[in-house]
Amino acid sequence: MGLSDLHIDFKKVSIFEVGPRDGLQNEPDFIATGDKIRLVEMLQDAGCRRIEVTSFVHPRWVPQMADAVDVLNGISRREGITYNALIPNFKGLERAVDAGLKEVVTIMSSSESHNTKNLNMSVAESLEEMKRINEYAASHGVRVRSYIGTAYGCPMEGAIPVEKVVDIAKKLEEYGSYEISLGDTTGMAGPVSAYEVGSRVREQLKKASLAAHFHRASGIEFANVLVSLQAGIDVIDSAAGGLGGCPYAPGATGNIATETLVDMLHRLGLETGIDLEKITKAGDFAKGLSAYEHTA
Repeated sequence: MGLSDLHIDFKKVSIFEVGPRDGLQNEPDFIATGDKIRLVEMLQDAGCRRIEVTSFVHPRWVPQMADAVDVLNGISRREGITYNALIPNFKGLERAVDAGLKEVVTIMSSSESHNTKNLNMSVAESLEEMKRINEYAASHGVRVRSYIGTAYGCPMEGAIPVEKVVDIAKKLEEYGSYEISLGDTTGMAGPVSAYEVGSRVREQLKKASLAAHFHRASGIEFANVLVSLQAGIDVIDSAAGGLGGCPYAPGATGNIATETLVDMLHRLGLETGIDLEKITKAGDFAKGLSAYEHTA
């Protein structure tokens, strides 16, 4: 059996590593800036080429990311690696531009309830903010990647109509986002919804690439990855050590673990450019920083 038998039409998968930001943001104890820098360095050494380093969110809301500028200034930036930061709003974009970033990641939800709780905006208001962000970013030579949270279901609202997710993705593409990432914020996705949402969004996008972002769900997340590959998605988000969780989503679990994801993809015969032994060490280091892992 080969990739064609599994209906996977490509041979390489791009891993978007979110561990330094999404993996650590929910930790209750402040992690030393030097340890955050070391994690990024270990990820680079392992072959990660796209790394979400930090977030420009107000420290009052996410204290763990208060050292965003120090982390970015402390890492040894290398050719061929894309460093980015999550920005929740226009103010965050201005800070990211001032820090010299050439790529940012925006976030909004397809769920009104979660978007209001997470960003204090309606979905319509967030879309207006995304348009403004893209326009400003383009004028400063900054690329924009965009998350759609709760794309596979919301812990407060339940199932989200696929058409709503498709509509948001099309608008983000129209505004200028070069890549859309479908977020399974609380691990609610299953293989059927993962394939349906992924394939429906992908067939509607004209130029933006599409990524899938799954959270841990007792192993179901790996079935979700497989069907996403079959839906034509060749970018997968993950966090070394499987850390993470959204502070504003009840029941949010950690991200899919990069090291296990890489192992799975390599066993499928897909290339990632990531060294399994080195990314496993990075995952172990990340777990060593986590208060949750120490008490699990």
